[in-house]
Amino acid sequence: MEPTIIVYVVVIVFMIICSAFFSMSETAFTSVSQIKLKKMANEGNRKAERALKILENYDRFLTTILIGNNLVNIAGASLATIVFAVLLGEETGALASTVVMTLALLIFSEITPKSLAKRYPEKITIAVCNIVYYIMIILSPLSWLFAKLTDLIGKSEEPEITEDELEVMIDEIQSDGVLEKSESELLKNALRLDDIQVSEVYVHRMDIIAIDVEDDVEALGAMIVKTGFSRIVVYENTIDNIIGVVYSKTYFTNKELGVKFTIRDILMPVKYIPETVSVADALSEMQKSKMHLAVVLDSYGGTRGIITMEDLLEELVGEIWDESDAVTQDVRASTGGCYIVKGMANVDDVMEKIGIFIDRDGYNESTMSGFITHKLQRAPTKGDVVELDNATITVNSVRGHRVIDCTVVIKNEPIEDPETEEEVNTLLERLRAIRSGEAGNPEEEASILERLKALHHEPFEQFKEDSLVEKLKLD
Repeated sequence: MEPTIIVYVVVIVFMIICSAFFSMSETAFTSVSQIKLKKMANEGNRKAERALKILENYDRFLTTILIGNNLVNIAGASLATIVFAVLLGEETGALASTVVMTLALLIFSEITPKSLAKRYPEKITIAVCNIVYYIMIILSPLSWLFAKLTDLIGKSEEPEITEDELEVMIDEIQSDGVLEKSESELLKNALRLDDIQVSEVYVHRMDIIAIDVEDDVEALGAMIVKTGFSRIVVYENTIDNIIGVVYSKTYFTNKELGVKFTIRDILMPVKYIPETVSVADALSEMQKSKMHLAVVLDSYGGTRGIITMEDLLEELVGEIWDESDAVTQDVRASTGGCYIVKGMANVDDVMEKIGIFIDRDGYNESTMSGFITHKLQRAPTKGDVVELDNATITVNSVRGHRVIDCTVVIKNEPIEDPETEEEVNTLLERLRAIRSGEAGNPEEEASILERLKALHHEPFEQFKEDSLVEKLKLD
């Protein structure tokens, strides 16, 4: 073998190694966790700092890697063609060169190095970052040229990562066992705080416990004792003119010291916020002002309701119950696909907990009570029924013009109670016998259908795609 051929072979092997280096570097920097790199950098790792600087200009890094990889691949393929042409002839050499170089690059420059880089991204990133850094400097003129050509096509204005994508990442981290479910929910709730307005979580003006500033202090004391609240809202003449708040500890302190005072004497200022402000902004404002209660104003400057620090924090961590609070649930599962729902429950929360979609039909507020009123187009009364495509809502009780609680029955809910399922199966078998003329009469058939309805079971809808439809002749 001629010395020139040996030199060419050595250069070809070197080109394959360089190609493997570029492929490994690309996969390593693409797969590496920047969080881990930042942790290493904070611990004083200089290479981690350099790797982070490279990732800050990822487009330039990727352009450099692609240029370098293509240069060495083309050079290696060209030299291999020359070598095989000399050894095997031009026609056979070209084919042999293509086959050999394709296999060599695929195995040694693509699959193997990229698999290693995917398995150990941090270690390989730290190992190659200095070399990559200097190659980026050497190839910077070419990288700059290709960057300008890319800019002519146009730049993407989309954010690198959206909130929805971040929530998916949190779910993935939870599924990997790094986060507990409670920690995952906390993070996702924190992301959603900017999307929730205080008008969705406030205490409505009809539910505000308040006192007129001109009332005597005995009435204030009785209200504090009856409600157990640490703060009582104070208004002047009308609830639309809330002027402050009274702390129960101030009241009891003055009483204990024998100080004569009026409600106005112990009145403290209160925060005012519009109903359109987000929960995150409201929480920030209340933290800055060191106030735990704010008045929510409507677009006319009137009182829409009030909101407390506890109300805001509950959007982050869930319901917070005091020792004296009676634990209640907005949505409580019953039997046979039934749910008992509070009238002031949020429609979106009801959909999430029950697992069905409720068509709002133009309803823009948040409560189930308001939704029922919207569907009825009048003030609701006990026993009113609202039929939806996938559920039936029955009003259980009202106070004034407001629904206190209602029953939501999901249509065609799968039967989970074994005894109920056995009864349904027995009734269906009997119904089949009646329909086939083997036994029974129309009165019994009607009785069976009424019983199935009472069990919230619709035979036609439940089995319309089942062969039992034909057996029952329900088509």
